Amino acid sequence: MFRYIPKAWLLLPALALLAACGKDKEPPGTPGGGSPEDAVRASLELIRDGKFDMYWRHALPPADFATLRADWPLRNAAKTPVEPQDRERFEAGVKRLTEPDAEKKLFADLRPVLVRFDRDYKDQMPLISGVGQSMALTAIDQEKDLNASQKRQLRDVVNVIAPWTQTVAWGDQAKAKQAIAIVVDTARNAHLSTPEALHALDFEQSMATYATGWNGLKRLLDVYGLSLDKSFDAASIDTLENSGASAHVKITYTLLDKPIQTDVTLVLLDGRWYDSDLLQDVRAEHARLLNTPAPATSIPAEPSRAATPVTAAHVR
Repeated sequence: MFRYIPKAWLLLPALALLAACGKDKEPPGTPGGGSPEDAVRASLELIRDGKFDMYWRHALPPADFATLRADWPLRNAAKTPVEPQDRERFEAGVKRLTEPDAEKKLFADLRPVLVRFDRDYKDQMPLISGVGQSMALTAIDQEKDLNASQKRQLRDVVNVIAPWTQTVAWGDQAKAKQAIAIVVDTARNAHLSTPEALHALDFEQSMATYATGWNGLKRLLDVYGLSLDKSFDAASIDTLENSGASAHVKITYTLLDKPIQTDVTLVLLDGRWYDSDLLQDVRAEHARLLNTPAPATSIPAEPSRAATPVTAAHVR
């Protein structure tokens, strides 16, 4: 189900921290933005609220959204058959999370682990955190599907999150009970069943499942003191350059009270502004599904519609 995740979605935890101050707003899901700032603001607010169906309707020109939706069965399909042992593990996990009294049973299993953590590993958290931080930074540097700006942003996020993990009371049993309840509730609301059923979800069903998981993650982080919604209030969006055909926008937000910046390049198509990287990713994936070469340096105009091409100079 998660085969198709464009580069923008790799930054979802960071992007979802962003929001903007109030303005007169267009209806949610209106394609593109009337200005670069409006386009970015609407995208981030829709991601924040888990309205992923409307996010895609907003983030893509109408013809590209229709193509994405039509392609979804191919994007969402498993590329290889699910092995019997993987299916058994998946179904066993779903059963544990959704059966009656799942919360009590899971906490009974977890409680000895929490006690052992406080006894044997609590004092080692700086070392554990440091190792995890190093591994995460290495993985970011080696990721070929991220550009320099995206890598810089993710490195900043890791460098903020790592020290925070050393301060969290991971062995707190009361917090563990809250976290388990959220995980169980999320699993039940996701209506999980089998791997094949997940791969067979249509576009709308997939978006609903993403939303359930995303909202569950936000609630889970809240338990341990990382409020994504708190970061929304401190975000700002500024246009650094606007040629009339493309624009470079800087986004500044706070994560655990630490400032982080990222940027995005937008392109004007049919009078509306769209994220050029995201649009290029979607069109390249469509070309891949059709087994045709994808354009290397430009975004072609939509079929039967006039549009301003995005050249290599417009793309970060």
